[in-house]
Amino acid sequence: MEHNFSKIITKSGVPLWTLSSPHYNSVSIGVLVKCGTRDEIWPKEAGIAHALEHMHFQGTENFSDSLKLSEYIEETGGRINAWTSSERTFYSARVPVGYAERAVYAISEQMKKSIFPEKKIPIEMKNIVQEINRKNDNPRLYIWKKAAEFIYKTHPLSKDMLGLEKSVLAFTRNDFLNFKKRYYDSSNYIFIAVGNISEKESSELFEKYFGEKPEIGPNIRKKEIAPVQAEKRFIEKKELSQLHLSMAALLGPGEDKSSLYLYFFLKMISGGMSFPLFQEVRDKRGLCYGIGASMIRRSDFGSFNIYVGTDSKRYQETMKTIFEVIEKSKSDEGLLNKVKKMSVGQLLLAYEHTGDVISRAEGDITFLGHPRGFEEIKKEIEAVNIDDVQRAVDEYLKPEQILTTMLAPKDFVAD
Repeated sequence: MEHNFSKIITKSGVPLWTLSSPHYNSVSIGVLVKCGTRDEIWPKEAGIAHALEHMHFQGTENFSDSLKLSEYIEETGGRINAWTSSERTFYSARVPVGYAERAVYAISEQMKKSIFPEKKIPIEMKNIVQEINRKNDNPRLYIWKKAAEFIYKTHPLSKDMLGLEKSVLAFTRNDFLNFKKRYYDSSNYIFIAVGNISEKESSELFEKYFGEKPEIGPNIRKKEIAPVQAEKRFIEKKELSQLHLSMAALLGPGEDKSSLYLYFFLKMISGGMSFPLFQEVRDKRGLCYGIGASMIRRSDFGSFNIYVGTDSKRYQETMKTIFEVIEKSKSDEGLLNKVKKMSVGQLLLAYEHTGDVISRAEGDITFLGHPRGFEEIKKEIEAVNIDDVQRAVDEYLKPEQILTTMLAPKDFVAD
């Protein structure tokens, strides 16, 4: 299977990555913006990167509201979406073959011609407040918010993407225009096209709708120092029946090879119901209903995270079992081979869906500087060995390096 990206620099100076194949029945278009929550001035701008992304759906010069904009793509059978993270914002649309121009045009309307209608701002900001409330009411989401604050301390990555209710409700049209003026410029864009579309066609479409030369310089963030960890545990109590536990370790930059090896280890312990975390902590010992591992890549400091909801009287047993799983699994070559086989299968399935491909590509571009093609990823999977995994686990996941965040019942007493 040959699925490789090509790169050109458009006349406006923006890199364009295209993966072209006649075997797809769809086209996914994306614009990656180097702008996220860590670029906000807190507390006044807390949450504005995400709120701006929302407002880009609320009316443009040629689409009067979110209904008209979404309908323009959805009536083809496609989908338009966007999301914001701490370091980037990504606008994308997936459409059937023959509608690529609609996708590029719709995204250009959002990013270049949004009108930020005054009457819509307070309504949409109230919707975001409900998003904040939903996170605060969901223990699994809330504990990650508190864990990020705890493990990143004063580092910009500690900021919650949704912001603060007070700041969100106070945003004005000028706030959006000023923030957008700082970061939304071709010097901070990367274009991506995946699917049944040629490099020539994708280039012509982006030139047609995003042809402006840069007016400002690229967003160059200052290098931040590592968070200083004086404490290893943070506990917050609420009206709960379970103890919700986050076990996290700080990692290095997302481009590091150790991040790749730890991602494989994540799958080795948490790839599904047949993997050790589920089998040992839930199935054999009855310590939880939900457990899982995740990893977040960042340009300077990422994190490896394990979440579990358990009985507050058995949390030490739960943590002990998790550490046993980590120690036993790090040198299990059979488990790694199982993950490698699974990963190739998942890759094959992902490459049937242009939306999955473009999502992987934007992450690769952010942390590696380029999107990986199918064969490159497959070779990378096949090259990972158990010694690589074990070294990465020994470097980053030692028990003394784990930072624990607990969301506990009111009557909880820590041992």
